[in-house]
Amino acid sequence: MHSKTQTLSNFSRAHFSQSSCLRPDDEAQLVDYLAHNPQQNLLVRGSGLSYNDSCFNTNGFIIDSRRLNHLIDFNHETGIVHCQGGVSLKELFLVHPDFIPPVLPGTVHITVAGAIAHDVHGKNNHQAGSFGHHLIEFDLLIGSKKFHCSREKNSDLFYATLAGLGLTGVITRTAIRLKKASRFVQAEHKPFASMQTLTEYMATEGIHHDYQVSWLDLLNPTPRAILSVADYCEPINDKKPKVHTVPKVPFSLIKAWSMKLFNQHFFNNKKGHEKLSLEQFNNPLDKLLHWNRLYGPKGLIQFQAVFSAEQVRTTLDKLIQLMRINKATPTLAVLKLCTQAGEGLLSFCEPGFTLAVDFVHNNQAKQAIRAMNQLITDLNGRVYLAKDLLLNQEQFHSMYENHQQFSQTLEHYGCTMHSDLAKRLGIKK
Repeated sequence: MHSKTQTLSNFSRAHFSQSSCLRPDDEAQLVDYLAHNPQQNLLVRGSGLSYNDSCFNTNGFIIDSRRLNHLIDFNHETGIVHCQGGVSLKELFLVHPDFIPPVLPGTVHITVAGAIAHDVHGKNNHQAGSFGHHLIEFDLLIGSKKFHCSREKNSDLFYATLAGLGLTGVITRTAIRLKKASRFVQAEHKPFASMQTLTEYMATEGIHHDYQVSWLDLLNPTPRAILSVADYCEPINDKKPKVHTVPKVPFSLIKAWSMKLFNQHFFNNKKGHEKLSLEQFNNPLDKLLHWNRLYGPKGLIQFQAVFSAEQVRTTLDKLIQLMRINKATPTLAVLKLCTQAGEGLLSFCEPGFTLAVDFVHNNQAKQAIRAMNQLITDLNGRVYLAKDLLLNQEQFHSMYENHQQFSQTLEHYGCTMHSDLAKRLGIKK
């Protein structure tokens, strides 16, 4: 298996990295390579759709896992599917017409191993928790050794690998419990002019729906929102939406004025009720391939944090104030409610509200995010490691109380995986 030097980007296209890349054709080829290169500076990369530097291993080696993408077995009585780590969440929809992935993040194109490595969450944390809650077991390669991991066997590796950012080893095969549910939802969209009224409704009424998410307009002089709630419903005659592709452009199409116009149209014309496929509701941006190219060569940069529900009103006010003081341009902002903490040592989810904001990538946005990261640190919240590019080691240690146990597990098992994120946060030198 020969390596090839490549320049890679993350999904936000705000950062690039050069590595020697290898793409094994099957597990046997992967096992053979790891056995003969046990101490090499390696990182496994799936779809490369994280917004941060967890998918980079600058000047090291990248193992591209996308060919290790076979569905192996499914039991329709238990809902448990066995598959390789390179299977995408979209491919899990192919397993059985009556079953769906239990948790869907913002895109269905991430790999199962990537979903485990970041313990992803969706718009239904209040009902289904995060991805790890549905993880049964997996096989993990550390050098030439294979470990079968579950909550009962090699549990320390299980909880370190879940949300472990790919730093423990290579997830080769895994078992996940799918959810028996409709692929269609009845959606309702409610406008809110007050953040306090919105968050109170989400915490008292929204949690009774299968899915809920709020779209915020932070460019409006007074922030406003549309809350979208959805419940499973009977199938509809669904025409597959056309998928469009954004070409590469040498400049950004996203400006403050154009986003204000878009928000004006979105907030004034959103239907009150509609029936949609689950993917249309949960992953609306997936129908626009490479939508990140709209931001031009500099890409975008994202902030996401979770913070106390009791302090949500003042926290949102302070975060918005920091954006405006630093003259950052928030383009897309989403507010969700978490009620279930993740099980991994470095899982992001904990009870509270989580705000995700896309910014035009410039110095103003970086200044705003650094200030927002510090605010979240001071408030005992967490910044999402799958999205962050600017957190420092001290902030990471404050937010993630299990970081020492995580590092000790890596050392105990001789884990040799590296990443730019691990180096930046002092997880590995």
